[in-house]
Amino acid sequence: MYEIAIALLPVIAGIAGVWVNLNSTVARLKSRVIQLELENNEFKNIAKELLESVHRLEIMITKMQK
Repeated sequence: MYEIAIALLPVIAGIAGVWVNLNSTVARLKSRVIQLELENNEFKNIAKELLESVHRLEIMITKMQK
């Protein structure tokens, strides 16, 4: 009985190690996804502001040409 337990001990330790490694990888990937989503939202806001500025310039140019 003890021989089986001793034989299974490295297997159980290996499974636990893989589980810990996978959990840390998943946590790191979740963090990266959140960061990318924030950067994407920031880019969208900047692009929206730029587009609004371009439209204001178009209106100003149109008024100047009249």
